[in-house]
Amino acid sequence: MTSIRFIGALACAGLVGMSALIAQAEPLRPAGDDEIVETLPTLGGFAREQREMRRKLAQQPRDAATALALSRSTLARARIEGDARLAGQALGVLGAWDGDANAPVEIRLQRATLRQHLHEFDAAVQELEAVLRVAPRHPQALLTLATIHRVQGRYKESNSACERLTEAGQPLYARACLAENQALGGEVAAARSEFEALLKAQPGDAGWASWIRTSLGELEQRAGRPEAAIAQLRAAQKAGADPYSRLALADVLIEAERWPEAQALLVDAGDSEAALLRHAIVERALRSDEAAKLQRTLSARYEQAALRPEAAAVHARERARFALEVEGNPERALALARANLQMQREAIDFVVMHRAALAAGDAAAQAEVAALAERIGLHDVRLSTTGSTS
Repeated sequence: MTSIRFIGALACAGLVGMSALIAQAEPLRPAGDDEIVETLPTLGGFAREQREMRRKLAQQPRDAATALALSRSTLARARIEGDARLAGQALGVLGAWDGDANAPVEIRLQRATLRQHLHEFDAAVQELEAVLRVAPRHPQALLTLATIHRVQGRYKESNSACERLTEAGQPLYARACLAENQALGGEVAAARSEFEALLKAQPGDAGWASWIRTSLGELEQRAGRPEAAIAQLRAAQKAGADPYSRLALADVLIEAERWPEAQALLVDAGDSEAALLRHAIVERALRSDEAAKLQRTLSARYEQAALRPEAAAVHARERARFALEVEGNPERALALARANLQMQREAIDFVVMHRAALAAGDAAAQAEVAALAERIGLHDVRLSTTGSTS
């Protein structure tokens, strides 16, 4: 499995990268030489290869290997294209096991991954708990569970899952997982020290340094140290360029109003909604000729996504940022950000609502964000600043 830190619209910052790394440490072992474990074709080959897999699955609906290959391939395409509808299709591929209490572990794990991607976090947790009842030391299930709890702002539960990774034979991932929560809880110096120590570790995965550097960059961003964040995220890109760290870097550059650097970074970042959003923010700030075109493109995409509930949920944060940073409509941004914060509670979700509340001049909403952050134990200096929506 390739190591991918997917933007998930930056929805689950460490989930995909961490899960992919764990998956390398604990690969799915085929029963025979002819079993398909995973297919990640290039974008141009998706349609052809998926047609063949669909044909085979139509003949044998409960062929788990083929169903997994097709579902994973479809999810990979969803990640590349930023299209939540494809994730729904990937879930449908596994329909033969709906309601089956004895569904194979890897089928349930894939369903959990898809539920997470669609922001159906409670359903994903239920699937993962079912997996762990059968395979209590399944490292990818534990890591995914830890990350979903983190996204929900349930740090205590996340720590419990992180700790179990040591029992599953993955002590380095347990340490990194715990350090993520430690940083979010305000123990910045201790978490920074742990991440720096983990950089020296060699778990045998090419994506390790990029993941740890990205985590350090996000830590520094929350700590109000933009130069340190930029340095770490640039190092992450050098260690292993991936969409997640690139867009994380773009966000720090945008926050620092380093517009030309952000523009250069995004020029070939693709046409996913997440990449286009940041591109639109930058071009608007630079008052370029591209700004209006990008705004129209994104507006049309969000309107289309709103027709499908699963897509609307996946893009909730981006739609709030679009309203605030591109359309200049803080009231609409605040309503969208509040709805998004009910679903997911990463640091950036709080920051988006905080900035929308500031722009809207809504003191009650500012207090609401601060109270919720305090309740879950989140520390982020951006929540105590005036922010920037330019």
